[in-house]
Amino acid sequence: MFSTFDLKEISKELSDIERMRVDKIYQIGNEIRIKFFGRGREDLVIKPPLAIFNTSYPKPAPKNPTWFAMLLRKHLKSMWLFKVEQHDFDRILIMSFGFYEENEPSVKFVLIVEMFREGNIILANQENVIVGILSREYMKDRTLAPKSVYMLPEKKKGFDLSLEEIIDLSKEKEIVKGLATELNIGGLYAEEVCLLAGVEKSKIHISKDEAIKIKDALLKLDKLKKDPMIVKKNEKIVDIVPYDLMSYGSPDFEKIRYESFSKALDEVYGKAESEAILREELSAHQKKIQKFERMLKSQKDLYKSYLKERDLYKKMGDLTYEKYLIIEESIKLIEQAKRKYSLDEIKAKLLENKLVSNVDFKSGIITFNFEIPLPIELKKDVNENANLFYEKSKKMKRKIEGAKIAMDNTETKLSALKKEEGSLEIEKPKAIEKKTREWYERFRWFISSEGNLILGGRDASSNEVVVKKHMEDNDIYFHADAYGAPHVIVKEGDKATEKALNEAAIFAVSFSSLWKEGYGGGDAYWVRPEQVTKDAPSGEYLKKGAFSIKGKRNYIRSVPIKVAIGITSEGKIMCGPDAPIEKHTVKNVKIMPGKDKKESFAKKIAKILETEDIDGIVQALPPGGCDLRVR
Repeated sequence: MFSTFDLKEISKELSDIERMRVDKIYQIGNEIRIKFFGRGREDLVIKPPLAIFNTSYPKPAPKNPTWFAMLLRKHLKSMWLFKVEQHDFDRILIMSFGFYEENEPSVKFVLIVEMFREGNIILANQENVIVGILSREYMKDRTLAPKSVYMLPEKKKGFDLSLEEIIDLSKEKEIVKGLATELNIGGLYAEEVCLLAGVEKSKIHISKDEAIKIKDALLKLDKLKKDPMIVKKNEKIVDIVPYDLMSYGSPDFEKIRYESFSKALDEVYGKAESEAILREELSAHQKKIQKFERMLKSQKDLYKSYLKERDLYKKMGDLTYEKYLIIEESIKLIEQAKRKYSLDEIKAKLLENKLVSNVDFKSGIITFNFEIPLPIELKKDVNENANLFYEKSKKMKRKIEGAKIAMDNTETKLSALKKEEGSLEIEKPKAIEKKTREWYERFRWFISSEGNLILGGRDASSNEVVVKKHMEDNDIYFHADAYGAPHVIVKEGDKATEKALNEAAIFAVSFSSLWKEGYGGGDAYWVRPEQVTKDAPSGEYLKKGAFSIKGKRNYIRSVPIKVAIGITSEGKIMCGPDAPIEKHTVKNVKIMPGKDKKESFAKKIAKILETEDIDGIVQALPPGGCDLRVR
């Protein structure tokens, strides 16, 4: 079970996937996998209530996606993940998704992951209304179902307890239990507090001195240094924790440390789950088992709903006889009133009575407000109404019997399938090695024929960053003489030759709107960094990502739109003018504006370059349709 501290640390680590976009979503059991692209590729596993982590062990997607996976795809496909945060030090993770509107993030949906009880995943819209949910829940204090407003669970106490409040935790139960339940930190961390404080965990009625020690221990616990590890005992995994805890200080425990909590979780859940999926792909029995397990769960849910309806109708029938005189007298009075008053007048008068919650003369039903709402048909007498409820209850009994037979049949088939299932030899899954990314790979970039790093922005935000953060005094600034073009800088441009400047011009023009519009070329200009300013000309306003140029512009006319895309010996995808791409890549292909969409074109290029990095190719291509260029 994931603790509040586990979620605290994993939410920090998951900030690395913020500002990435949703590619694919699929579901295996209660596990949701979201594939992100934008800065390489990341696969997020959401497995409530056990774990949330990035994985290096991708699983083959199920051939038939579940309804919940389809719902998430429909609403979240291509959206940006803006924020990942833990709610109020609770076992709730909130992920905000949306699009950029006028270069500003606009949240459209939130994915809420609850890691307590059986765990749950909820998709809610901007108004906090539930759009879809993995498992419906109906509780006293809140309802989790589509179209209902998502309500957060009651807030637990924080660590800023007074000494009196800490003492109160042990008034009626052991201090360890009070800490675990009232602070929502669970048994492991409640015991850790007691160990840090040197207070016997089973003690009831702790003293003021012990409360002081507990308070100090809570502060220490909140500031523990992250030290992710898998804890084993006798070769068996005992726990996966983000800290080196005193609870596992005995020499009996073996500790295997990892650079991140996510990697520790992935080692346990990622590998094991990948093996399970491989087995599922190879075993027809396993597929059938999962099918019958889903069927059995559905049948059990239906069976429970029939039981509830049967009991409700029986109760309504009993209540009709219990309130016989009130109902009979009400029906008589209504019939008498019809001779003197209009239906609207009668309805208004009835609704003044606290015993009546609704009157519908069109359907002929009056709903009494007893201990439960009781709908009575005015055209039937009390006995007929009661019998109507009892008949409905009997009908539900017959459905219950049918559902029970169906459940028994499914359980029999499921039991037989499990006995027949043979053990299969499974190939051990291999982790995908993630390439080390350089700082400039978040932008458009290439290396010139003579070794200059040349980079440009992808959008308004990155255009702003390129100029403000990465342009230095010895660089050269380039821009296409066209609307919708990236800010391009040539690093150490003051030493660049004419060849490097021409390559930068091709880059600036090719990645502008001229590509999307199908032009064969355009003009570009370059200036010194001191000529680029955020000061708008008089009477004008500069949007985010826009800059003003002071002084003379150095034009390069009739620049051809000719680029190539290739893969380097380190596996990096590079796109730019022909000459430097041919020089710095081991495989490459020339491209031009065309009708093929980037995603489908990227798959074609991936086969030519012999790489699986389709996302990297999509990110490197110019904005708009593409085609292969023969010359």
